[in-house]
Amino acid sequence: MSDKELEIFELCERLSELLGDKEAIADLKTLQERHPEMFENKEQVANLIKKVVSDPEIIINNPTPKSEKDYIAGKKLNEEKMGEVGIRKDENINKIFHANEKRLKNLDLMAKKDVVADGRDAHTPYTQAQSLDGRLVQKNISSAVNKIIPQKDKSTNDFKAKLEEFNTKNKNYTQTKEKELKR
Repeated sequence: MSDKELEIFELCERLSELLGDKEAIADLKTLQERHPEMFENKEQVANLIKKVVSDPEIIINNPTPKSEKDYIAGKKLNEEKMGEVGIRKDENINKIFHANEKRLKNLDLMAKKDVVADGRDAHTPYTQAQSLDGRLVQKNISSAVNKIIPQKDKSTNDFKAKLEEFNTKNKNYTQTKEKELKR
Protein backbone atom coordinates (compact mmCIF):
# COMPACT_ATOMS: atom_id res chain seq x y z
CA MET A 1 0.00 0.00 0.00
CA SER A 2 1.26 3.47 -0.75
CA ASP A 3 1.63 6.32 1.72
CA LYS A 4 -1.49 8.06 0.45
CA GLU A 5 -3.68 9.55 3.11
CA LEU A 6 -7.00 9.55 1.26
CA GLU A 7 -8.46 6.30 -0.03
CA ILE A 8 -11.68 5.42 -1.82
CA PHE A 9 -13.66 2.37 -0.70
CA GLU A 10 -16.36 0.50 -2.56
CA LEU A 11 -19.53 0.13 -0.48
CA CYS A 12 -21.80 -2.89 -0.22
CA GLU A 13 -25.13 -2.70 -1.99
CA ARG A 14 -27.09 -1.78 1.15
CA LEU A 15 -24.81 1.13 2.09
CA SER A 16 -24.88 2.26 -1.55
CA GLU A 17 -28.69 2.36 -1.41
CA LEU A 18 -28.71 4.25 1.89
CA LEU A 19 -26.09 6.80 0.87
CA GLY A 20 -26.94 7.10 -2.81
CA ASP A 21 -23.42 6.34 -4.07
CA LYS A 22 -21.23 3.25 -4.51
CA GLU A 23 -18.06 4.67 -2.98
CA ALA A 24 -16.83 6.54 0.07
CA ILE A 25 -13.63 8.38 0.92
CA ALA A 26 -11.57 8.09 4.10
CA ASP A 27 -8.66 10.08 5.49
CA LEU A 28 -6.55 7.14 6.69
CA LYS A 29 -3.99 9.29 8.49
CA THR A 30 -6.65 11.03 10.59
CA LEU A 31 -8.39 7.75 11.42
CA GLN A 32 -5.07 6.16 12.43
CA GLU A 33 -4.18 9.15 14.62
CA ARG A 34 -7.52 8.89 16.45
CA HIS A 35 -6.67 5.32 17.54
CA PRO A 36 -2.86 4.92 17.65
CA GLU A 37 -3.25 2.15 20.22
CA MET A 38 -5.27 0.16 17.67
CA PHE A 39 -3.62 0.87 14.32
CA GLU A 40 0.13 0.66 13.69
CA ASN A 41 -0.23 2.00 10.15
CA LYS A 42 -2.68 3.30 7.56
CA GLU A 43 -2.84 -0.12 5.89
CA GLN A 44 -4.46 -1.60 9.02
CA VAL A 45 -7.07 1.17 8.96
CA ALA A 46 -7.76 0.55 5.27
CA ASN A 47 -8.08 -3.22 5.77
CA LEU A 48 -10.58 -2.78 8.60
CA ILE A 49 -12.69 -0.32 6.59
CA LYS A 50 -12.63 -2.58 3.52
CA LYS A 51 -13.79 -5.63 5.53
CA VAL A 52 -16.66 -3.77 7.17
CA VAL A 53 -18.07 -1.60 4.35
CA SER A 54 -17.89 -4.36 1.73
CA ASP A 55 -20.02 -6.77 3.78
CA PRO A 56 -21.36 -5.39 7.09
CA GLU A 57 -23.42 -7.63 9.35
CA ILE A 58 -25.37 -4.74 10.83
CA ILE A 59 -26.02 -1.11 9.93
CA ILE A 60 -27.55 1.34 12.40
CA ASN A 61 -28.48 5.00 12.27
CA ASN A 62 -25.74 6.98 13.99
CA PRO A 63 -27.02 7.83 17.49
CA THR A 64 -25.33 11.26 17.19
CA PRO A 65 -25.85 12.14 13.52
CA LYS A 66 -24.28 15.16 11.85
CA SER A 67 -26.19 14.71 8.61
CA GLU A 68 -29.43 13.20 7.36
CA LYS A 69 -27.62 10.11 6.05
CA ASP A 70 -25.31 9.08 8.89
CA TYR A 71 -24.69 5.40 9.71
CA ILE A 72 -22.53 3.01 11.71
CA ALA A 73 -21.71 -0.37 10.14
CA GLY A 74 -20.46 -3.35 12.14
CA LYS A 75 -18.99 -6.76 11.36
CA LYS A 76 -17.55 -9.67 13.31
CA LEU A 77 -13.82 -9.92 12.57
CA ASN A 78 -12.93 -12.95 14.71
CA GLU A 79 -14.06 -14.70 17.91
CA GLU A 80 -13.07 -11.71 20.07
CA LYS A 81 -13.32 -8.56 17.94
CA MET A 82 -15.73 -6.67 15.73
CA GLY A 83 -15.04 -3.84 13.32
CA GLU A 84 -17.05 -0.62 13.44
CA VAL A 85 -17.08 2.02 10.69
CA GLY A 86 -18.95 5.33 10.69
CA ILE A 87 -19.97 6.73 7.32
CA ARG A 88 -22.08 9.73 6.36
CA LYS A 89 -23.19 11.70 3.34
CA ASP A 90 -21.65 15.13 3.86
CA GLU A 91 -21.85 17.85 1.21
CA ASN A 92 -22.76 15.22 -1.43
CA ILE A 93 -19.71 13.08 -0.59
CA ASN A 94 -19.73 9.82 1.35
CA LYS A 95 -17.11 10.21 4.07
CA ILE A 96 -15.81 7.57 6.46
CA PHE A 97 -15.37 9.48 9.70
CA HIS A 98 -14.81 6.65 12.19
CA ALA A 99 -13.10 3.24 12.22
CA ASN A 100 -12.11 1.02 15.10
CA GLU A 101 -12.17 -2.46 16.60
CA LYS A 102 -14.22 -3.31 19.66
CA ARG A 103 -15.02 -6.33 21.76
CA LEU A 104 -17.41 -8.66 19.96
CA LYS A 105 -20.19 -8.11 22.52
CA ASN A 106 -20.59 -4.58 21.11
CA LEU A 107 -22.11 -6.12 17.97
CA ASP A 108 -25.09 -7.25 20.06
CA LEU A 109 -25.28 -3.82 21.70
CA MET A 110 -25.54 -2.24 18.24
CA ALA A 111 -28.62 -4.38 17.58
CA LYS A 112 -30.41 -2.61 20.43
CA LYS A 113 -30.13 0.74 18.65
CA ASP A 114 -31.92 2.13 15.57
CA VAL A 115 -31.13 -0.76 13.19
CA VAL A 116 -31.33 -0.13 9.44
CA ALA A 117 -30.09 -3.56 8.27
CA ASP A 118 -29.29 -6.67 10.29
CA GLY A 119 -28.00 -9.78 8.57
CA ARG A 120 -26.45 -11.41 11.64
CA ASP A 121 -29.20 -13.97 12.23
CA ALA A 122 -30.21 -14.51 8.62
CA HIS A 123 -30.08 -18.05 7.29
CA THR A 124 -29.05 -16.72 3.89
CA PRO A 125 -26.56 -13.96 3.13
CA TYR A 126 -27.86 -10.46 2.56
CA THR A 127 -28.68 -10.13 -1.13
CA GLN A 128 -30.37 -7.69 -3.41
CA ALA A 129 -33.50 -9.82 -2.93
CA GLN A 130 -34.12 -7.85 0.25
CA SER A 131 -36.06 -4.62 0.09
CA LEU A 132 -35.03 -1.37 1.74
CA ASP A 133 -36.82 -2.17 4.97
CA GLY A 134 -35.15 -5.56 5.27
CA ARG A 135 -38.10 -7.73 4.30
CA LEU A 136 -37.69 -10.28 1.54
CA VAL A 137 -39.18 -9.38 -1.81
CA GLN A 138 -40.22 -11.87 -4.45
CA LYS A 139 -37.48 -14.26 -5.46
CA ASN A 140 -38.14 -13.70 -9.14
CA ILE A 141 -36.70 -10.25 -9.74
CA SER A 142 -34.99 -11.13 -13.00
CA SER A 143 -37.26 -8.91 -15.11
CA ALA A 144 -36.29 -5.87 -13.03
CA VAL A 145 -32.60 -6.80 -13.04
CA ASN A 146 -32.56 -7.13 -16.84
CA LYS A 147 -33.75 -3.52 -17.20
CA ILE A 148 -30.85 -2.04 -15.23
CA ILE A 149 -28.46 -0.12 -17.46
CA PRO A 150 -24.92 0.03 -16.11
CA GLN A 151 -23.55 3.55 -15.74
CA LYS A 152 -19.98 2.81 -14.79
CA ASP A 153 -18.45 5.73 -16.66
CA LYS A 154 -20.99 8.19 -15.25
CA SER A 155 -20.39 6.91 -11.70
CA THR A 156 -16.62 7.14 -12.11
CA ASN A 157 -16.78 10.68 -13.52
CA ASP A 158 -19.19 11.77 -10.78
CA PHE A 159 -16.93 10.35 -8.11
CA LYS A 160 -13.82 11.98 -9.56
CA ALA A 161 -15.61 15.33 -9.54
CA LYS A 162 -16.71 14.77 -5.92
CA LEU A 163 -13.18 13.77 -4.91
CA GLU A 164 -11.75 16.91 -6.51
CA GLU A 165 -14.38 19.02 -4.71
CA PHE A 166 -13.58 17.26 -1.42
CA ASN A 167 -9.84 17.85 -1.83
CA THR A 168 -10.42 21.55 -2.59
CA LYS A 169 -12.67 22.02 0.44
CA ASN A 170 -10.28 20.05 2.66
CA LYS A 171 -7.36 22.23 1.49
CA ASN A 172 -9.36 25.44 2.08
CA TYR A 173 -10.40 24.22 5.54
CA THR A 174 -6.80 23.41 6.44
CA GLN A 175 -5.59 26.82 5.25
CA THR A 176 -8.31 28.57 7.25
CA LYS A 177 -7.38 26.64 10.41
CA GLU A 178 -3.69 27.45 9.93
CA LYS A 179 -4.51 31.16 9.62
CA GLU A 180 -6.63 31.00 12.78
CA LEU A 181 -3.79 29.33 14.70
CA LYS A 182 -1.33 32.04 13.63
CA ARG A 183 -3.54 34.75 15.10
